[in-house]
Amino acid sequence: MKNKFLWAVLLVLSMVLIAACGDTEANESSGDQSEGKTYDLKFGHAANEKHPMHIGFTKFAELVDEKSDGRIKITIYPNRQLGDDLEMLQNIMNGSVDLGGVSTSVTSSYTPLLESVQLPFLLNNYEIEEEALKTQEFKDILAALETKLGATGIGLYEGGMRHIANNEKVVQTPEDLKGIKLRVAQSDLIVDIFNTLGASPTPMAYGEVYSALQTGVIDGEEVNLSTIYAEKHLEVLDYLTISGQFPYPAVLLINNDLYNSFSEGDKALIQEASDEAVAYLFEQIKDLDATALAAIKEKGIQVNEIENPKAFIELLNPLYEKYEAKDPLIKDFVEKVETLK
Repeated sequence: MKNKFLWAVLLVLSMVLIAACGDTEANESSGDQSEGKTYDLKFGHAANEKHPMHIGFTKFAELVDEKSDGRIKITIYPNRQLGDDLEMLQNIMNGSVDLGGVSTSVTSSYTPLLESVQLPFLLNNYEIEEEALKTQEFKDILAALETKLGATGIGLYEGGMRHIANNEKVVQTPEDLKGIKLRVAQSDLIVDIFNTLGASPTPMAYGEVYSALQTGVIDGEEVNLSTIYAEKHLEVLDYLTISGQFPYPAVLLINNDLYNSFSEGDKALIQEASDEAVAYLFEQIKDLDATALAAIKEKGIQVNEIENPKAFIELLNPLYEKYEAKDPLIKDFVEKVETLK
């Protein structure tokens, strides 16, 4: 009887061990499948193929492909093929587009958080901007987008410092802007900036600007050099003032449901690819600006630089208090940037 009992115990233990091994193998197999899942993703943005943003996004897609050994394929649709900036944001949020680049100013329709990077003359050169985007304060802003937008923020891709172009006159002081109808991005902050400076800001979709300049619907625009060049605005502009009032980046957003389907390893891979692509774009941006400026001058546009930016800065300083009050994360970021200068 004792022998039979011992054999029965051994049999039960063997069955338990076999079941445990099977569960372990199944779990390991499931983990391997999660890490090895393939994706074929659509990436949309509004810019032209010559634009810095497109160059940065293309680098990101290449790095993701390389780091995933081809498991994660990203097809980029530039030139508003999947919608303009606001449509792109909405499409990423609802999942009809997987991921894409959206101008930070456009996100202000849903949250003021990314207006922090366009406060006037805060990030007034690329070196300060690149350093600021690496701070924990900015990472906290990106992380907050998950709940504010329903999309996950991965990084910012610079499109170029913003300047003032028009068909009326040389701009040297704030007084020169009075009465000039300027196209501005669809952002409360940017409208506030140019109202404060005395211009007549007119929000307008990116793709409508060329014809509006051509027909005189607007007198000018706040714009980066690469857009004047890539979108051929140099054909319909007379004056360019190098003012550099703020940068104009796009945020790389991924639909939340899609992002949450990634394994932790793939999330890390995507973040690493983005960080490297952003660094690559900052290496390229000054040369891209120089190429665009040379083409603008060659076209015969009159170019000048603001001799006394303090006159602009003093007028615009009160906007800081207004926008810092919108979210403590904005105030934290501004204070951090000031320590970098």
